[in-house]
Amino acid sequence: VEVNEQERLIWRGHPSARSSLGYFLKWGFVAALPVIIAGLAKLNDRGTGLAFWKWVTLSVLLLLLVLFLDLVRRALVDYVVTDHRIRIRRGVLSRTEQSASIDRIQNINTTQGPLDRLLRIGAIDFDTAGTEIAQASFRFSGVARPNELVRRLESHLATLRRPPSN
Repeated sequence: VEVNEQERLIWRGHPSARSSLGYFLKWGFVAALPVIIAGLAKLNDRGTGLAFWKWVTLSVLLLLLVLFLDLVRRALVDYVVTDHRIRIRRGVLSRTEQSASIDRIQNINTTQGPLDRLLRIGAIDFDTAGTEIAQASFRFSGVARPNELVRRLESHLATLRRPPSN
């Protein structure tokens, strides 16, 4: 997401790798299935048609694919907060971009479950003054140290909303 010359960048990021723990557990297990099944067959003196090392290699390649796909999946989500706007951009071939003026932000809510707190990640919901629900709500998911971003943004918003001194 490009930042205009008139804008000052407050924060920019992507979902944290720590936010992918559930993804890694699920797809890591699926990637390990070939070696698990081949190992069980070998323990029961049954053939699999391939040497065991080939099953290990297949599982390792699948695990590398899982890691690569997660890296790409997270890299294709870009969160930007400037002194004028908040933006979310997703995708490359098919791109979705959501943007709102920062002065339209009404509420900032942080959500962290127990595991999220342990991993120091969370989701930040920005409620904005908008006509449609889809346009009025922004969600930055999997953000590392979400409280730091909220603190920075609230500090900036306080300076915007402070009455000018005479």
